[in-house]
Amino acid sequence: MKEKYDIIIVGAGPAGLSAAISIKKISDLNILVLEKQANIGERKGGETLKYDKFLEKNLFYPGFFKEITVNATKNYRFHSPSTKHFSEIESTEERLIINWHKLIDELGKNLNQNGTTVKCNKEVVELIFKDNVYSGVVVADGTNYKSDLIILADGCKNPIINKYGVNTPVDVCPVLTLKAHNINLDGNYIELFFSNGVDIPPAVVAMFPRSETSVSTDYVQFVGSFKKDYSSLDIKSWWKKIRIDNPVLSERFKNAELEYCFTTSLPFGGPVIENIIPKERIFLVGNNAGHNEATGGSGLITSMKMGYEIGLINAEIHSSGKIEGNFSPGSKNQLIKRIQRTPIFRHLKKLKTVAVNLRNAFFKVLDTPEKVDEKWDSFLAPTLKNAAEFF
Repeated sequence: MKEKYDIIIVGAGPAGLSAAISIKKISDLNILVLEKQANIGERKGGETLKYDKFLEKNLFYPGFFKEITVNATKNYRFHSPSTKHFSEIESTEERLIINWHKLIDELGKNLNQNGTTVKCNKEVVELIFKDNVYSGVVVADGTNYKSDLIILADGCKNPIINKYGVNTPVDVCPVLTLKAHNINLDGNYIELFFSNGVDIPPAVVAMFPRSETSVSTDYVQFVGSFKKDYSSLDIKSWWKKIRIDNPVLSERFKNAELEYCFTTSLPFGGPVIENIIPKERIFLVGNNAGHNEATGGSGLITSMKMGYEIGLINAEIHSSGKIEGNFSPGSKNQLIKRIQRTPIFRHLKKLKTVAVNLRNAFFKVLDTPEKVDEKWDSFLAPTLKNAAEFF
């Protein structure tokens, strides 16, 4: 069986859903969103972001971010690996800790209202090419779907485009995400704990307070800074070790009651510039294109904004009636330059520079707890304070 659509979007996460919404904002094109999970938003993403007026106006409605916010803070506390030092800074913007399901539900509601077709339990296993030009997809149940254009928003873990010789972000980091209650918090602070040393993976633990006694927590291992193989333990085992060995974390989680815990992967190396349009009629967006903030900030916001921009471009290309002409070498370069000139892409590139400098300092130059302690007051604490706007 074959079905024909104008544009197919693979992946019903924030990036893919935002792309579908923006297409419908300026066109009446026939859109199909394919999601391999049983429901959209079934696999949780980040539950923290910064307020964004553009997205609230174009994807949601006035007051939406306030409605889904369970806590907000500008306060950050950074702990050295030894926990002998910490620094407190105030960011320039509030970080909102949100309800993930309410965010996804609203995006899904928007799609239902604009007539977008969403099919779940549809894992794309193959792209179809005719004369080396994209023309459709094959899903796991054998169904073929045809389209003129495709937006791949299928994440950074085994994205489908890798099967066709296209590289996606290489600095993909393992992440353990959990939500826990009965936590011994010390004020309304986002707390970050650096870990480094000879026998421990370079990593950060980020705790986001959801209430006075509950947190969302991410434990991220920065594979790009690895100096040896740490696979003797899986990420859950490393987290257990750090939680016990770090005296502050041990106190915070002493009586913790776990609500959920899962592992995933995220890119922290910045946007992949050379593969924005990897092949004719194919666009990448979201984690498979490095659209997560390299500093570990509002990856939800950047993925949604990049999704929105890519959606608009696809709508314009299809509505022009000259699809093929948009992918000649000169025209394709103009499309890429247009994407690179967007404020959100420039923002991602800037954060990449900041993140690389911070990780080099903590994990390569000052690569032991002792070295970090020696330079904390004179170098690291002032550096973190100067980077406040990026957190």
